[in-house]
Amino acid sequence: MGVTELIKELRAESGSAEIDADRFNERIRVIRYDGQLASLIPAVLAEAKQEEAQKVIFFAKRGDQPELVKHLFIHEGVIDGYYNGHEAAVMVRYLSEKRRQSDSYVSEDSTVDRIYETPQRGVTQTESGLLFRKAGEGDADRLSLLYKHVFQTYPTPVFNPLYIKKTMRENTIYFAAFDQERLIGAASADINPVLGHAEMTDCAVLSDYRGNSVTARLFKALEQELAGQGIIHLFSLARAASYGMNAVLYHAGYGYRGRLVNNCRISEGLENMNIWCKTLRFSHS
Repeated sequence: MGVTELIKELRAESGSAEIDADRFNERIRVIRYDGQLASLIPAVLAEAKQEEAQKVIFFAKRGDQPELVKHLFIHEGVIDGYYNGHEAAVMVRYLSEKRRQSDSYVSEDSTVDRIYETPQRGVTQTESGLLFRKAGEGDADRLSLLYKHVFQTYPTPVFNPLYIKKTMRENTIYFAAFDQERLIGAASADINPVLGHAEMTDCAVLSDYRGNSVTARLFKALEQELAGQGIIHLFSLARAASYGMNAVLYHAGYGYRGRLVNNCRISEGLENMNIWCKTLRFSHS
């Protein structure tokens, strides 16, 4: 698989947008926009039709939701601090009947309920023999092998070490966990320096090491790195079917903010993804 650039600028009569034309996941994401939505929305929908997308996602600024509702967008969640400290409403429009349907939504609600019924415990320090450090381009091959081992499919090309190196050069930070010389876990923070937020993502831990707070400790290391760069608004998307990952985020101080239906291909196919957000409260020391 080659490294492809999915991000492009879309211009309309009285506005512009940075969009992710994501063919693998058959969706269009409007990452940010400027100008009047009234002319921008039809341009985005035309692009979606051309790309044969099944879903369009707008990260909408405050006050722009009514215009999107007029164009048949619905609300699926909120991301705190997305626009330099101001929240974004996640507004979506489905262009495929099948993409809109979910047979697991209510059971996934029950998972979130169960998680919130447990007291937050923070990060526990277990497996003290593990080494946690920032990953560099020299780790890209091992990172790609880890992701191949953990995931059947993944929404971004992390199975390709060239893609990982490319993201490292472009504002993504990776932290890795090692048992001696063996890479056993990793996670990343995809920083948007223009909008002042980061997405915590690309979490993978070998099955033998799960239950040892590896992901939570990777997130803690990433958070300290981000705080040092002045990035305090974080969000993460977790498979709604995964009790474990949602619980990790909850216990790490993230709050549930909504669910994206059939959002992306991960594991065995299209899956619902829960939104979790956190605003860092500490300074880098």
